[in-house]
This record gives sequence, C-alpha cells and structure tokens, in this order.
Amino acid sequence: MFCPNCGTENAKSQKFCTRCGTNLLAIDRAREIVNEMTSSAPVSQVSPNLVFITAALISIIGIIAITTATIELANRPNHGPEPVMFCVAGFATLVLICRYLMGLIKPGGKPSMKHVISPAPPVFPTPNTTNRTLNEAPASYQSIVEDSTRQFERERRSNS
Repeated sequence: MFCPNCGTENAKSQKFCTRCGTNLLAIDRAREIVNEMTSSAPVSQVSPNLVFITAALISIIGIIAITTATIELANRPNHGPEPVMFCVAGFATLVLICRYLMGLIKPGGKPSMKHVISPAPPVFPTPNTTNRTLNEAPASYQSIVEDSTRQFERERRSNS
C-alpha cells in the first residue's frame, strides 16, 4: 500500500506509514467506504406512470373534498372567514402534495428541494497515487520523537 501523504510503499499489514506516520488503517477504511458508496448507487424503483396516476387521483379527490367542505362551511350561519381560509389552505396543501409526487418522476428519484443544500461528497485519493510528483524533491518530515532520536544518536557517536 502506498501512503497517500508521502508516496512511500508500505506493507499491507502496517498501521502507520514508515516515513511520515500517516494512519494507513483510517485511509484504507475510508477507501472501502467510498468504494461501497460508489458501487451501490440507489436506483429509483418508482414507475413514472404510477406516480402520475396517483397524483391525478389525489388531485381529483382533493378538489372534490375541499370544494364540498368549503360549501358546507359557507352554508352555516355566522360562518365568518373560515370557509375562505379552509379553501385556500386546502388547495395550497393539495398543490404541494402533487408537486412533491411529480418530483419523484425526475431522474434522481427524489423530489427537488431547492432550499436544501447538500454538501459535496468528500474526495479521497485513488489507490496508488500520491499528492506529489516524481521529480519533486522529498519534503522534510519531522516527527515528535525525531529531536530526541537525533540527541541519542549524537550521544552514541560521541561515546564511540
């Protein structure tokens, strides 16, 4: 396995990169998740004809029910503005329901909701690639224990 950070080749069983210390298990797991997500793309199982027929039936039944209820409310004595409010709210709800159903016919299989912003999916490096070019000079990496290691090496050389 190649480290995506520095490009060093590591054994498949290693948990961390031998050169820069990058967590290779986390990167390997992230690649597995991305591969699972890209290979199992959801497919819409809803027939456009079925959606259209359902929206038409809901529209017809809804128009009849809202009109009948509005007339009944208007025939009551001292009704006030309730019939008008009921009629407007009923038809607005009916329009929203049918619009949602018709959105299922779109290729994605989900209704379009412009007010919802979905974040862009994360981009992971592809296997066997690095973020460096081959002719680029290697970057200097320094770990936390590097200073103490150099100190021990100096002491060992001075004692020899």
